[in-house]
Amino acid sequence: MSNEQEIAKAREYFPRGLFQPEGTFRFSMDALLLARFAGAAKYRSAVDLGTGCGVIGLTMLLENERLVVTGVELQQVLLDAAKQNAEHLGVTERFNGALADVGAIRACGLAAESADVVVSNPPYRRQNQGRHAATQERTCALFETEGALAAFVQAAAFLVKNKGAFCCIFPSERLEELMDACSQNKLTPKRMKFIHSKADQNSTLVLLEARKNGNCGVVVESPLVMYSGMGDSTALTDGTLEYCPYLECNARGR
Repeated sequence: MSNEQEIAKAREYFPRGLFQPEGTFRFSMDALLLARFAGAAKYRSAVDLGTGCGVIGLTMLLENERLVVTGVELQQVLLDAAKQNAEHLGVTERFNGALADVGAIRACGLAAESADVVVSNPPYRRQNQGRHAATQERTCALFETEGALAAFVQAAAFLVKNKGAFCCIFPSERLEELMDACSQNKLTPKRMKFIHSKADQNSTLVLLEARKNGNCGVVVESPLVMYSGMGDSTALTDGTLEYCPYLECNARGR
């Protein structure tokens, strides 16, 4: 099989087949939903804060051949995995890796106001919320440290251009904290989409787009209901698969 054929196959099966080092955080649906919400087509430069294996940035690269993404990651093993995944998908020349702590973004060499959009799926489990993961690497990706939300938002505000976008996914119950952090960093909420596991259940997650020095006014998009059915018949809804076709590999009964 030629290199071109291998790349075509990797793209066809994406996001299946992404390399995720043993013992590290494995991406979830949250990342794919955020990539779709951000909307890659309208941007030329993006930064993915806490890129992990690169899934968010790589999704955006596959949807826009003119986009360049920089993935910022604290763990070398994950950054190496992201670069490996970029190579397998044939987007190496458009994916840059930066080994850095989000909380010290100004010291990592990335220029201020250099990105059209900054995306992030930050750790949002509180330290005392549930059992920690089996490895330190997974714990680091899942559980936030003190001031983690502020650090991610501050980094986004530093990197994004004036009027540029910051897009993230966060627990709905903590929306007030997220909005406050954005306000403190001159990121004005402009668009929101609430995610519900079932139609009769409260929202668990929210997708938020904020604009740097943006004008007031928020568009609340129609909610996304992830699942229908009960028990063994539970499956992703048609609306969810239409919104994010990459989730098809997780669909049941199809």
